[in-house]
Amino acid sequence: MNEPANFSNIHKFYDFINSLVTLGFDKSWRKEASKYLIPGSVLDLGSGTGASYRDLMSFDVTALDPDTQMLSLNKFNKKVVGKSEDLPFSDNSFDNILCCFVLRNVENVQRSFNEVERVLKPGGKFVLLDMTRPKNTLLKQIHKIGTYLVLHLIGIFTLNLSEYRFLYFSLDKLPAPEILIEDITLEPKFLKRIGLFGFVYLGLFEKS
Repeated sequence: MNEPANFSNIHKFYDFINSLVTLGFDKSWRKEASKYLIPGSVLDLGSGTGASYRDLMSFDVTALDPDTQMLSLNKFNKKVVGKSEDLPFSDNSFDNILCCFVLRNVENVQRSFNEVERVLKPGGKFVLLDMTRPKNTLLKQIHKIGTYLVLHLIGIFTLNLSEYRFLYFSLDKLPAPEILIEDITLEPKFLKRIGLFGFVYLGLFEKS
């Protein structure tokens, strides 16, 4: 689980499958996350195919992703190939950083947090949206069984089992978000769980 998945093989239907898995709620969650951005520039961290495009049309957006195939479908004008652990930008470059459903896929989370803080301007916002497991023990087991079946079936159907197995195991890669944010040195504004069973979390952080 130390190696990130290669999503190049599934880049053409990656967003469709994500919407299918989340019953279409991924769009509303992204929209809610974008409401906490302040006017100015936005680094769409792990932008992929640009699923947040409609929500960020009023911002000056730079889309960053390590996968060139994913970026080839991205509609943002500014597109940069790169990783969150080593952002190719100067200090204090962005008013906002938006990170949606990406953190579980990075190799070094703490280094990514450090880079986020470095390239944010003072007063800048870091909006973090991702999936986790429910808090409740019973619901957590139900969620594990459900996501195992769904993601493995999709992997078999699309002939990309390894990528979707990675997505399944990535849900257990990181500690619960309430613990995870202890490693963020940015000032936390809020962290809340949303979605069915609370398996999605949304956090807002600010650079002082």
